[in-house]
Amino acid sequence: MGGTEMAQHPHGSLDNPDTIHEHSDINVRAIIWFMVVLTVIVLAVDVAMWGLFRVLNHLERKNDPVANVFAPAANPANQAAPGPIPLQTTPWADLKVFRAEQEARLHGYGWADETAGVARVPIAKAKEMLLKQGLPVRPELADTLEGTHVAASGESNGGRTIPAGQADRSTPPAPAAAPAAPAAPTKPGGGL
Repeated sequence: MGGTEMAQHPHGSLDNPDTIHEHSDINVRAIIWFMVVLTVIVLAVDVAMWGLFRVLNHLERKNDPVANVFAPAANPANQAAPGPIPLQTTPWADLKVFRAEQEARLHGYGWADETAGVARVPIAKAKEMLLKQGLPVRPELADTLEGTHVAASGESNGGRTIPAGQADRSTPPAPAAAPAAPAAPTKPGGGL
């Protein structure tokens, strides 16, 4: 074998005429133009957004001035503004005070609305009065079929609407017919 001869490959020739390398170089001018145009577009969008935000900030300042939370509020009666609610440091003691106030309201007399003449009575007295007098019911809305004698309103569980302020005037469903007794089983051949 000489130096000019090529060694034969066991799988045949490695020369493929359909596969060749590029004969021209990369187009540097096109890449530079692409980068220049891209940079110009990005800068133009940046400038446009900067201008848009400046205009929007100006419109916001003009139409909606920011209120300073530390500035004193305009108070015609020169009353002190309420301060922040202090933190609850002893919740168990506060709960005892709250429950005592609620018990006093529940078991004592007082005004619910003094201008309207509505008073508050102790709960035991209210229960006695309720048992003695009953719940008030407007007679035109009472329905003998209802156990509460109070007009139903809203939607029933069947999906039908019950008009508010009127009694449920629907008729009760007809009783279903009793099912027939099952026939006695018979064996083949007529036996029981």
